[in-house]
Amino acid sequence: MAMSKRKEYARHSKRVTSTRRWQVLRHQILERDGWACRCCGERRRLEVDHIQPVRLRPDLAFDPRNLQALCPRCHTRKTRIECGHKEKSPERKAWATAVADLAAETLPLSEGNDHA
Repeated sequence: MAMSKRKEYARHSKRVTSTRRWQVLRHQILERDGWACRCCGERRRLEVDHIQPVRLRPDLAFDPRNLQALCPRCHTRKTRIECGHKEKSPERKAWATAVADLAAETLPLSEGNDHA
């Protein structure tokens, strides 16, 4: 059975992102990009993306010119397009944004309901 494109991309990236060298470089890229998504400017939960995927260009896996800080939303959108999925309709994007914004809001736990 064929592996999905997304899993195949992840498999190749895992070889890179699980290394100490990657962790150091990741921090440098986040600093270089001002701790903000290069696509939308978001500053929370940033990821470092390979502009040209490791699967296609393993020689660029640790090249800072091939790396950029992206928020999970922008990173997912980019990866979906690379895997051949269509971009979401404006309505679907608006819905996904509304859901993500709601999920990002943190509500304080009421006393006695600490689920730690």
